[in-house]
This record gives sequence, C-alpha cells and structure tokens, in this order.
Amino acid sequence: MKMKAVLELSNIRVMLYLLERGSARYSEILKGVGLSRGALALALRDLQDDELIERRVEATRPIQTTYSLTAKGKEIAKHLESIKKLVS
Repeated sequence: MKMKAVLELSNIRVMLYLLERGSARYSEILKGVGLSRGALALALRDLQDDELIERRVEATRPIQTTYSLTAKGKEIAKHLESIKKLVS
C-alpha cells in the first residue's frame, strides 16, 4: 500500500472533516469541505483505495451512502489535526 492519499490537500480536508463529524453523507462532505464534485469523488476514491475511509450504503429509499474513517484513517487524521494546530 502506497498511502499517496494522505499527501493530497483535498484528501486531508475530507479526513479532518470526517474526524470532526464521525460520519457524513456525500452532500454534507461536499458542503463542508468546499471541493468540486469531481475533486470530492476523486478524494473519496483515493481514501477508500488506501483503506482510510469506508463507504456504507443503506438500502433505504432513497439510497443513503455515508462515509466514515477506518481505524487507520482515524489514527492518521489525528496526527494531521495535530500538525494543523501547530501551523495555525
């Protein structure tokens, strides 16, 4: 696993948002991090590929998809949050 996802600013923004929220739907993340739809879709895909977030689909009407950090994602996001606080 290469873990390139944590090097992208858009991915870091998504991880920090999910760390704060716990879990969120696509539209909530889109509004919360201020990325374009394409950039968010790419960020979510990269983070899933690196097993830093998980995607949960609920078979309701309409279908609800939520995203949350995995244990590994939480650990990394906490470090990223600490770095953010140091440079702020």
